Order: sequence, then C-alpha cells, then structure tokens
Amino acid sequence: MPHRILTDVKLPDFQDRPKKEGDILRTAEDLFMQFGYNRVTVEEICREAKVSKVTFYKYFPNKFAVLEDYMGARLKLGMETFDKIRDAEASLQDKMQAMVAMKESAVSRFTPVFMHSLMSADADIVSLMSRWTEMSMQAMRQFFVDGQNSGEIHPDYSVDFLLHVWTILGTDARSEAMLNMYGDDMVKLSRDFMNFLFYGTAGPPQED
Repeated sequence: MPHRILTDVKLPDFQDRPKKEGDILRTAEDLFMQFGYNRVTVEEICREAKVSKVTFYKYFPNKFAVLEDYMGARLKLGMETFDKIRDAEASLQDKMQAMVAMKESAVSRFTPVFMHSLMSADADIVSLMSRWTEMSMQAMRQFFVDGQNSGEIHPDYSVDFLLHVWTILGTDARSEAMLNMYGDDMVKLSRDFMNFLFYGTAGPPQED
C-alpha cells in the first residue's frame, strides 16, 4: 500500500516521445525484466517492438543507450517523488515511512533477473549505477541535514557518517550474496535496508 504522502511511484511511460521511440523503450523494458539486460539483443527489441533496425538506430546508437535512457527516466521520476516526500508537511518519521514505501514500490517493478544482470562488471553499467548512486547520495545528504535542522535527527551525528552507512548498506543490498540471502525477495530486502538505516536494530515504531 502506498504511504499517505504518496499516491504511488510512477513508471516512465514515454508517451512524450515519438511513437516508435516509445515503443522501443517500452519493449526493451519488458524484455529486460523477463530475460535480463545481457541476454536481450537489439534484434529482439526490434522484432518485439515491430520496428526496423534502421528505426532503432535513428533513436539509439546501441542497446546500452536504451538502458541508460530507461534508467534515467526512472531516476528522474524517483527524484521527483523523493522531493515530494522531503517537502511534505509531515514529521520526519512520516517521511521515513514514506521513503520505505517508495523504495518498496520502486524495487517491486524490478525483477530478480534484471537486478542480477545489473551486477555485471561491464564498465558502462558500473558507471551508470555510480551516477545513480551519486544523485541518491546528494538527495539523502539534504534529507539528513533537514532532519538535523528540524531537531528530529540527533545533531551529534556527522552527516558524512550517516551517508557512509547509507552507501555501505546500499552497496551490500545490491550484492549477489544479499539477493541470494533473501531468495530474490527484493521488496523484503529493501524494507529491511530502509528500516535498519532509519530505525536501527529497534526497528520502526509499531502502528497503534
């Protein structure tokens, strides 16, 4: 269930793109989720999207550019949702719970096979994920600063320390070992990750 601050985490629909370009992106998303990024070819995307390779290359120089565009669109929508949570007239605890719900909603869209394929040592994918992480880090830094300014995060905590913990936990949460530990239940993994970061071993407060 979405948190009351949120309606839901949107998915990019690419309706603002030329029809063929949008068809390519939507088809690639479906194939990536079914088979993983590495096992999908440009030829398969073209066949399923019912476009020629000439049309494909009109919009994208290669398969990675499709992934980069898709992930960039998801990141943009995710950051808009994050800003909505951060700017809401709500307590820090409410915002934390909304962020847990946002994370669960977002990862529920990603299949285990797709997530495993993003753990590739491919330099382009590593760079893409690093850029994603950097933007998340900047947003979280402001969230922690806001929490300290409101008195809801203890002022003695170093923001750099909190970000370091966020980074270490986030990196480990994306590891093959962690996915295997959770049996590819990424929603449960995401919930535990966010709750531990925000509430520690005591866990989130119980609802009345």
